[in-house]
Parts: sequence; C-alpha cells; structure tokens
Amino acid sequence: MVHTEDGLKTTRPLRVDEYGRRIVHWIAGLFDWATSSNGRALAFLLALCAVSLLPGFFSIPVVDRDEARFVQASRQMVESGDLVDIRLGDVPRYKKPIGIYWMQSAVVGAAQALGVPDATRTIWLYRIPSLAGAILAVLLTFWAALPFVGRRGAVFAATLLATCAAVAVEARLAKTDAMLLATMVATMGALARAYLAPPGEGSGKVDIRLAAIFWVAMAIGILVKGPLTPMFAGVCIIALAVMERSVRFLRPLAPVTGLILCLIAVSPWFALILTRAGDAFLSQSVSGDMMRKVAGSQEGHGAPPGTYLLAFWGSFWPAAPLAALAAPLVWRARRLKPVRFLLAWVVPIWLIFELIPTKLPHYLMPTFPAIAILVAMVVERGGMALGNMRYARALWLWPIIGAVIAVGALVGLAVLDGSTSILAWPLLVVGFFALVVAVVFVGEYGVEKSSLLAVAGMLVSGFGVMQLIVPDMKSVWISPRLEALAAKERCATPDTPAQVASAGFNEVSLMFVMPGKVTFTSAPGAADFLAEGGCRVVFVERRMEAAFARRAEELGLRLERGASVFGMNFNNGRKLDISLYRGNRP
Repeated sequence: MVHTEDGLKTTRPLRVDEYGRRIVHWIAGLFDWATSSNGRALAFLLALCAVSLLPGFFSIPVVDRDEARFVQASRQMVESGDLVDIRLGDVPRYKKPIGIYWMQSAVVGAAQALGVPDATRTIWLYRIPSLAGAILAVLLTFWAALPFVGRRGAVFAATLLATCAAVAVEARLAKTDAMLLATMVATMGALARAYLAPPGEGSGKVDIRLAAIFWVAMAIGILVKGPLTPMFAGVCIIALAVMERSVRFLRPLAPVTGLILCLIAVSPWFALILTRAGDAFLSQSVSGDMMRKVAGSQEGHGAPPGTYLLAFWGSFWPAAPLAALAAPLVWRARRLKPVRFLLAWVVPIWLIFELIPTKLPHYLMPTFPAIAILVAMVVERGGMALGNMRYARALWLWPIIGAVIAVGALVGLAVLDGSTSILAWPLLVVGFFALVVAVVFVGEYGVEKSSLLAVAGMLVSGFGVMQLIVPDMKSVWISPRLEALAAKERCATPDTPAQVASAGFNEVSLMFVMPGKVTFTSAPGAADFLAEGGCRVVFVERRMEAAFARRAEELGLRLERGASVFGMNFNNGRKLDISLYRGNRP
C-alpha cells in the first residue's frame, strides 16, 4: 500500500528501489535520534556493539593458537592460585605481561564464586575482557573524536570502528589486542586534547583529568602488552615535536610526574616476576618475542612491506573504501592542526610496522580510530559531496567484498562439513542487497546515509556468518570433538576422567577443553603412556600410527581402536585423521 500525490491509497506493490529508500530513511532517522544527545549517542553505540560483537561470542569454540594459549595459561593461574607466574602446561610463558591474564582470571574466579558450572573450561568467560576492551575502544573513540568533529561526526567515527572486521574478530578472541586498543584510544584521546588546547586558555597548566587518563591508560597498556602503548604514543609525540619544534603541548599531561607514577604502578609485578624467573622472563619477552619480530618473521608470519596496506581493505571493512575516498582530501588538509595530529597518529607508526618483517593484520588496529575520525571529518565538512565523488566506484567494494566473505563462509562449510546453514542464506542475501542499495543510492542520499546502510547490511550478514556458519564448521573445531570422545570413556571411578595423551595433534586448545591434564608426546611415547596402565586413552594422528603400532608391539600391548575424528588444522591447512586408542596387556 502506497500513497499517491493526491493522497489516495493504492495497492501497487512497492518496487525494490522504494524498499531501499524506506530502509535508508529509517536508518537515517535512527542515527538522527542517536546523535541528538550524548546519552543517546552512548546508548546507540552500546546497542551497536551488542549487535556487531555478540553473534558467535558464546558459541565459537576456543580458537588455536593464540587464544588457546592465553586462556590455558589463565586457567592454570585460576586453578593454581598463583597470580604472579605465567605457565602453559609445565613451561613458563613470558611473551606477554600479566595484565590480560589477571583480567581473565578475575572474570573466571568471579564466575566460580557465583556458581557457574565448569567455569574454568567455559571459553566465553575468558573472552569478556576482550569484549569489554572492544566496547571501551568504541566509546573512547566517540570521546576522542569530539575535539575534531561534532557529536554526529564522533558517533559516525565510533560506528565505523565498532563494525570493522578487525575489531569484530578481536572482540571474540580471548587475547590482548582488544584491551590494548582501548588503552591506545584513551592515551591518544588525552594527548589530542592536550595538543589541540587553545593557546591562552590555561595552556601550559597541568590538566589533572587528562593526565590521569593518559597515564592510567599507559600503565594498563604496559601491563597488557608491554611497550606497544608507549611506542604508539611515543612515535606520535616525536612526530608532533618535530613538526611543532616544541614539546610544550605535553605540559597538560604532567609528563615527568606522570611517567614516574606510571613506572611505580607497573613495577611491582615486574619486580616479582624478575625475582622468581630471573633471566628467563627477559629472554622470552624481549629476546624471544619482541626482538624476533623486529629481526625476522616469527612463527611464519613474515611478509614484505605493503602487506598492511593490502590487508587494510579486509581488516577495516566495510569502512576501508571510505578511507580511500577520504585520503586525497585529507592530504590536501594535512597542514591543519587537527589533521596533522591524526596523521601523526597513523603515518609514522604505519611505516615502522611495514618495515618490521613479522606482520599480522591486527598489529595496526590502534591506528583505525584515527582513520575513522579522519573519514568523519571529511564527511562532516562536505568533502564527499557529489562534486568530489569521482572515485565513488570504490564503494562497489562493499558488495564485492561482502559477497566474497559470505560465499567463502558458505563454501567452506559445504566443503569441510558437507552442509550449509539454511538459516544463514536469507541473512546473507539481505545483507548483500543492503550493500548494493548503499552504492546505488550514494549519489541520492550522500556518503553518510549510504555508509550507515552498508554497515546495517554488514551486521545482518555478519550475524549469519558468525552465529550460524562459523560455529557449525566442525571440521576445524577438532579439540571439542576429541574431548567428547574422551568423555565417553568409562573408568573404574565414574567421576574420574580418563588420562589423555596426544601424538600428532598438539594444539593447546586440546589442553583447555579437557577436564584433566593432557600429555603431548611422540608416537612411541603414546604407546609408553598406555603401557603405564590405568584408565588411559591416546589420540594418534594417522601419520604416526605405524610408529605407534611398532612401539606397542615391542611393549606387548594389545591395542583397541576407538572412534576417529576427521578434519583440518586451519593454522597450517593440513588434513587430520585422528583415532582414539586404548591399550592393555594380553
């Protein structure tokens, strides 16, 4: 039913473009409501984070390798009660400081106190600090953007960050990067306010509030991931000092006093771990982790310069095409003080990381808030009006990349598991339709409204991928399936789980999902493990079965083969065929 110009009603069906216009108007109205006050803006951003970040948060199993390593170390911290040392199995893990382990342990410990069953093996509890860090980063981006743009622009910038692919991934992984992002945005937001403070209005005086935000965020960042927060802020400060030929802009942040208090705040744990571990901590964290990344490719993550620029199209999607459109206009305005600060936030550290051999897409995620603010500045000031949209064809990357992600997820599910999610299909189609409409209507409604429609389309498709497809890709979730096999073993004492060893599948996720200790061993070692007797089972990968059988024969073991698990280790792309074995002497 539609209205004609003379007010009469007609039953003529709505055309596709009319549906598109109605959707655009509804989304624009919601955004107008959200930007009418700070309270509504915060409520909108919190709701947006829930829609963007929660699908799959509870249902995706523990992910190898980094997440599994962090959560297993935190689990052992909770179970041992040792809040100083960091261990993975029996091996010290000193690559990162204590911050994220404390946060994860606090959440799991609170869940245990509240009576949550099997809390130490509930993966989403360990992800809560990452989710909180991502949400804080979005809200802090809104706050950090206010010196550069109005409230509407600040909400737009925060929206771009809340819905970008990198943040969506890191919020769902129990590791350091989402919380690190929050500390970065807080630090840089305080630095921006100090730098942009108008001369003559208390300039040169310490601003207690800004100084507290800057140095508290710096201390938390150091405890979460060591030198990265000081490095990002320091590189920006050096770049600004060179351009300004002065460091007076640091005075509101009380640099000397703040630095001393920051070091005092972080030193107790470092002193304790150095006392306990000695040179082992320094050799692992500095020589073994940081220097290897600087000097060469670590764990096969090496790539040439320019890799981050290429990866940006995926990691900052769906806002990456907007950044490409804004780039020429930002460069023309590079001498403006606000633009100069944001470029100092992004460009120097980007160049440094491009030169470091080890590369992972999330390493430059702390520059994304600045890029989002730059895009918001260009949009707010009309820089992307129709007359400047000759590069608008880049926006067709919205539906193209969206289709690649959706089809890739469905094909992956079909190939690996022989099935597809029927419920996901309509969501992916609706999301793709929204992305196409966003491009078609950009000339009519402008970049801001079209971008909001593209974000809405991404959220719809993202729910289908993260909630309905990824958790159902059982072929890549090997460890939960192995744990289910081990749980079926019946021991003499019903409440006592079988002792487990694994040969050929040594991912830490297996340690995390098992209620007891897991022994990673060789093929002969698996036979020796069974020979010790008791309620024991081993998992043996097909490539190791021959050596395992030979050693069992030498020991006089009679092997009983149980069920098998087929799948793929997505970290190295290797197909897996893992069988459960029991053993007893004839």
